[in-house]
Amino acid sequence: MAGESSTLPSESDFRFLEETYGLSPTDGVEFPFPGLSILSPPPGKVGVYLMTLNAGLRLPLIDFQEEVLQKVGCSVQILTPNVVNKVVAFEMISRANGFLPDYFVFKYLFRFWFTGDKCTFFVRLGGHTLVPDRRTP
Repeated sequence: MAGESSTLPSESDFRFLEETYGLSPTDGVEFPFPGLSILSPPPGKVGVYLMTLNAGLRLPLIDFQEEVLQKVGCSVQILTPNVVNKVVAFEMISRANGFLPDYFVFKYLFRFWFTGDKCTFFVRLGGHTLVPDRRTP
């Protein structure tokens, strides 16, 4: 059942959410009423922007994503799509190279910036790139 500030997705919305993001009606998805912020979700809910799902975030979080968020002190609802892209890309590149993603390596490559309503990561100045430029000179 939807809360006082939200509504359940329609059947066609659920088909879209399931096909696109792997969400199902049993996941308890609710949409906030127009004009309300997902930063103040109903009790027991987490607000997530569709843009962050488009960037690769999936719920429940995988272990590496959860570790990064816990150690940085960010919550899912304040992630920017840029953060999700960096975390997902780092994990994919690590695994493609035969390594498990490691928080301390991630922290070496990225600098974190966090305010109460936004969390983002920047490549450290002078840091190394994750994928070298393989163009021939």
